[in-house]
Amino acid sequence: MFLVKTRIGPSKIHGIGVFAEERIPKGQMIWVFDARIDVRVPISDLPTFPPPMRAFLRKYGYEEMHEDRRTIVLCGDHARHVNHSNDPNVTDGEADLAARDIERGEELTCNYYAFDLDAERKLSQGRSTRAARKSRSVLV
Repeated sequence: MFLVKTRIGPSKIHGIGVFAEERIPKGQMIWVFDARIDVRVPISDLPTFPPPMRAFLRKYGYEEMHEDRRTIVLCGDHARHVNHSNDPNVTDGEADLAARDIERGEELTCNYYAFDLDAERKLSQGRSTRAARKSRSVLV
């Protein structure tokens, strides 16, 4: 659950991103898991969902180990739209903190590899999609 004011909008990184609607000082808590809005779905439960929901969970959730079970965490707010960066302005932990001062209007980013067990698949798909788009635009 976001603890700071944010908005979603077009991202220069990828698709939709999350942007700070206030200045966030370094070290401020930005996000924390809150079971009232965020949900954990055991990977073993995925086959019980229809294919479109499985695809949604895989796209917008992140995978982690929780109580010795692999789970998908689906953020109940627009935190699901935070994009990856190799130089993120948000650190991952029990609670996510501002890694540095973040200005109003700046896109919030995190390092998927720091918390998402499925990061490699997600990020490699993004690279192949961008490469495909580039090659299509060259052919047109």
